[in-house]
Amino acid sequence: MEEFPEQQGGGPVLVRRGPPEPPGLHKTLKSRLQGSCVCSVQRARGLLLDLFPVTRWLCRYSLREDLAGDVMSGLVIGIILVPQAIAYSLLAGLQPIYSLYTSFFANLIYFLMGTSRHVSVGIFSLLCLMVGQVVDRELLLAGFDPAQDGPGPGDNSSTLNASVTTLALGLQDCGRDCYAIRVATALTLVTGIYQTSWCGNTIQEHPWQ
Repeated sequence: MEEFPEQQGGGPVLVRRGPPEPPGLHKTLKSRLQGSCVCSVQRARGLLLDLFPVTRWLCRYSLREDLAGDVMSGLVIGIILVPQAIAYSLLAGLQPIYSLYTSFFANLIYFLMGTSRHVSVGIFSLLCLMVGQVVDRELLLAGFDPAQDGPGPGDNSSTLNASVTTLALGLQDCGRDCYAIRVATALTLVTGIYQTSWCGNTIQEHPWQ
């Protein structure tokens, strides 16, 4: 309610102000997009620190006090991890070199983007057994023998149906190990996409402001 000083008939006139007109969808989206796309040195620095937490503590790392202990612990972990990774790769039905790649690059990425110094990342036995079950099943369906390597589908492909035989004919240029790593890579990629899709719940809980 607003009271105007104009006098009409010897008394003040009270006028009710109407509610403000809500902004349109286009204007709302434009304002939110402009607010989220505003770039500044402080925001860019915060984004870099959040994406690579190593930048927070690496500048305070003491070579004299911590380097010797970290090198010793790295050597011990490496001695343990190499035969462990080879065994886990055999559980997954893959060549040992792939598990060594996984162990090295996973720790390197977590060194740059990890948020805890107490977390150990890498492969483990249960995951390798689950991947190995899928790999062995797909190798059998494609006409390969999971127990031995070969340039193409094995002799037992006569028991497969026509569609599987057609698939096997297209894999003659890819051996057993090549097809196995393709299956394992596709499986881990789909699993990673499924896990990252869980962040949709977090986005819904924290909408744009």
